[in-house]
Amino acid sequence: MAGAVPTLFRFSRWDERIGTLRVAGEFVHTKELNGEDTIEFQCFEVPDKGDRLLWLDGSAWREHVVVRTEEPMAGLCSVYAESSLCELLDDFIEETRLAGKTAAQALAAALAPTRWSVASCDVSGTAGCVLYHVNALWALRRVAEVWGGEVEPVIAVSGGRVSSRSVRLSEQLGDWHGVRFTYGKNMAGCTRTVLEQDVYTALYGFGAGLPAVDDDGNYTGGYRRKLTFADVNGGVAWVGDDSARLVWGRWNADRTAKVHSFGTVTFSSCDDPVKLLALTRAALVEAVKPKVSYEVDVAALDGGECDLGDEVLVVDTSRFPEWRFRARVVRRVRTFGDAVLARVTIGAGQKVEYAQTATLAADVAALQDDVAGIDGNLTTAASVTVVENTVTTAIDDLDELAEVEF
Repeated sequence: MAGAVPTLFRFSRWDERIGTLRVAGEFVHTKELNGEDTIEFQCFEVPDKGDRLLWLDGSAWREHVVVRTEEPMAGLCSVYAESSLCELLDDFIEETRLAGKTAAQALAAALAPTRWSVASCDVSGTAGCVLYHVNALWALRRVAEVWGGEVEPVIAVSGGRVSSRSVRLSEQLGDWHGVRFTYGKNMAGCTRTVLEQDVYTALYGFGAGLPAVDDDGNYTGGYRRKLTFADVNGGVAWVGDDSARLVWGRWNADRTAKVHSFGTVTFSSCDDPVKLLALTRAALVEAVKPKVSYEVDVAALDGGECDLGDEVLVVDTSRFPEWRFRARVVRRVRTFGDAVLARVTIGAGQKVEYAQTATLAADVAALQDDVAGIDGNLTTAASVTVVENTVTTAIDDLDELAEVEF
């Protein structure tokens, strides 16, 4: 086969060297930000489930684990393998409470029960969350979501085998190289998708639940209401974008004025109204944008190659007035054959199943403060138990993590 197809070094699940696995035909590598990282190909030999495939991608080593094979009685074996990060599905975290921790500390806590270490972390600031009865991969993705960062596995090789496995948490992968994509100029091989997420022109922001106190300020148990930023925002508990309102709002009852479309956002660990206001304003920047993605062959881009995470200037001439904005490469699919053909997704990516479940868990956990105030006899401890059980049940019912592609 042509030299574009990488050499796959095959190891057993116990890291014992078996040899090389020869690809028959094309080799496809799919990778997205904080999500899928898979390879698919056909071969004459049949690797075992759990075998590890090590290959050199440019200057970086990648390791994938065979999770599925299709073996016809006659013909080639089809192999589907996931990033070796998938082994974190088998490491369990009983309970870890992170409060006021740095991203590096949170990353170390998520990886504590695994054989993976922290390669580097350049995400600043402190935050908090609870990792309760979850696998280590869920915890890793949750840390990236809460602290704001992007995960990259780092595989070190020496002596012909993997010598260490670690995780790099970067504030943002990719760079800006002046690449431009014009939708409408070259329509061949291009698909535009407007995603289903709603556009909000104003957001109410809520923080941590405020403790219930008596007239003297003494804590009486439980929580009453969530923190808002009304006191530091002129008495108004929401922020809005008037420019977006004129485009994405709606008429009032008598069609005399365009009014906001309201949404809500909750930061359950935030107990500072000034910080809550800043967080809500930052969330509004994303909420006012329609979620649009463009899937395109790299050959249709002006200015050269682009990598995962890179920023690209998008000009959508099909809109009037035309849209001009910067968007990131959130997904890349490379097909190695006689040459390497790349197809990228630019803009907003669909939420992977993990992200949907993580959002659900965060929303349910945020109900803790509300539950504690329903009944005067309900204690904070009781509310914690209710929420933890609800989160666990919701995850069990709606998301089988063993089937998620990472």
